[in-house]
Amino acid sequence: MSAPTPPPSGGSAPDPYSTPDAGSSAPAPEGTPQPYAEPGAQAPYSQSPYSQAPYAQPGAQAPYDPSAPATPYGGQPPYGYAPPRKTDGVSIAALVTGILGMALIPLGLGIAGVVRTKDPARSGRGLAIAGIVLGALSTVGWIVVIGLAAFVVNNDDFQDAFRDSYQESFQEGAGLDYEVGECFDYPGSSATIGDITPADCAAPHAAEVFSVSQLPGGDFPGESGVEQAFTDTCVPAFESYVGSDPADTSLTAYYIGPDEVSWTLGDRQLLCVAEAGDGSKLDASVAGSGL
Repeated sequence: MSAPTPPPSGGSAPDPYSTPDAGSSAPAPEGTPQPYAEPGAQAPYSQSPYSQAPYAQPGAQAPYDPSAPATPYGGQPPYGYAPPRKTDGVSIAALVTGILGMALIPLGLGIAGVVRTKDPARSGRGLAIAGIVLGALSTVGWIVVIGLAAFVVNNDDFQDAFRDSYQESFQEGAGLDYEVGECFDYPGSSATIGDITPADCAAPHAAEVFSVSQLPGGDFPGESGVEQAFTDTCVPAFESYVGSDPADTSLTAYYIGPDEVSWTLGDRQLLCVAEAGDGSKLDASVAGSGL
């Protein structure tokens, strides 16, 4: 067994595990192993020059501030909630007036409704548009009606044709659509115009028509005016039709004409009628009889 090697002269052997002095800058001799750090040791670190807010302690709570707005549960912002939209009343009115055919009214209300329903809080835009459409249609309809009415009022030919047609209908309804030479009968002396019925002139009958004329238009001439028309029209016609003087005859002549009520309904017809003077039945036509 060899003897241990003695340390070199001139001092003690260097400790390979010792750390150099902090102020020493001399490098370790070549071949000298680096010292190991002690287990669990950590190199020192320098603190950042920037300040850092201290951490809040677990469970800490900010002091209560009554003036601060309420914080929703969980600290999360509330979910958006849209309130229900209300149907615009102006738009509803536009639709209703349009259905009623009120022309320009639903047009104006519909336009206002379209403007108002641009607000997201209001619904009913479709109602407003429907009111506009109905208002436009009713406006066109009223224009046509007014135009036709103006045409009727200002057109004389149309008025004459309407008056003649209405008068014919009135006379047919009243049983007075007789022509010259036609005979009729009625059940008794108290009979009214509605009781008159056509009759055969060759069979017993009450009276015979010997003249038919139309009174001029205008205001109702009154009973005296109708009687004057009888004198001017029926008297000459009697002599021409019967062949005798109205002042010297066994027949009686009278008229069936309009009164104030029937005049307003368009009745202008004047019937000149002959019957037996003694109220008996005629058994033949009086045309050319000279009675």
